[in-house]
Amino acid sequence: MSFAIRLKKLREERNIRQEDLASILNISRQAVSNYEQGTRIPKDEKLLIMLADFFDVSIDYLLGRDLHKSDINYLNDKGEKYRPSKEVLLKMLYKEAKDLPEELIENLIILIETIKRSR
Repeated sequence: MSFAIRLKKLREERNIRQEDLASILNISRQAVSNYEQGTRIPKDEKLLIMLADFFDVSIDYLLGRDLHKSDINYLNDKGEKYRPSKEVLLKMLYKEAKDLPEELIENLIILIETIKRSR
């Protein structure tokens, strides 16, 4: 998912108008619009930090290098479901499972093996 799509999604989830976000960031509404349309991307690292802090996400997330659980069910403007790559999903699985107790991780492995056999 691109920076443009993520920025628009974050803004809309919080019911913030482009004008309001621009005011908060001290940039023009046109700049916000350009970011959301994908015609421009912020070159100023301070602006990226402000965006990440404001939306409580990482800069990696804004730039498409990280995924939130909510992204799996995200529908784009055309009503198509966003489909993360297998690699991204595996990273998510690892991130979610790494802090589980060993016993639960073993149970997950058994579950995965059971699902594979039933296919």
